[in-house]
Amino acid sequence: MTSKELAFIPFRERDNHYVPLVVVLTLVLIALLFIFGVAYRPVAVDGDSMLDTLRSGDHLLVTRTYPVPARGDIVSVDVVVDGIPDSIVKRVAALPGDTVQVEGDVVWVNGVPATWPGVVTGSADDFHLGPFEVLPGTVYILGDNRPVSLDSRSIGPIPVAQIRGKAIAIFSPVTRAGHID
Repeated sequence: MTSKELAFIPFRERDNHYVPLVVVLTLVLIALLFIFGVAYRPVAVDGDSMLDTLRSGDHLLVTRTYPVPARGDIVSVDVVVDGIPDSIVKRVAALPGDTVQVEGDVVWVNGVPATWPGVVTGSADDFHLGPFEVLPGTVYILGDNRPVSLDSRSIGPIPVAQIRGKAIAIFSPVTRAGHID
């Protein structure tokens, strides 16, 4: 018996040009399984609280670990609002030890307004809070579209343990795909 007779898959010499395609597709599949199964998790943005940075319907790649929070990072957070568990996407505005003061939609961190490009604030209303210090093991999170955002102004500082990971990229829709600064 020859090796061709023992093969489980029929093979013809003219099929050789498919081998590179099969190898490439296999590598792409392995890469996708690694990205979505091991290193990152997909998270969908629901709502307008992060406009203009993120839009409702954007799908993000979020790291599976987030050991050291940094001011300005966009994170996915597990919260409980009115007894209902939810996952929200917000920006880290203040770290443990920072002094926070809130006046309407403007939040001051260590005496400086917490703002990034694209942040939307409404008119200064009667809501005032602080100054207070962010406790160890917690962070203060804010939405970029402050007038409609459910964030630390209403639910308080968030324990770092509730942060699921840091958003690093938008992968869908393809027209918005790219790295998140």
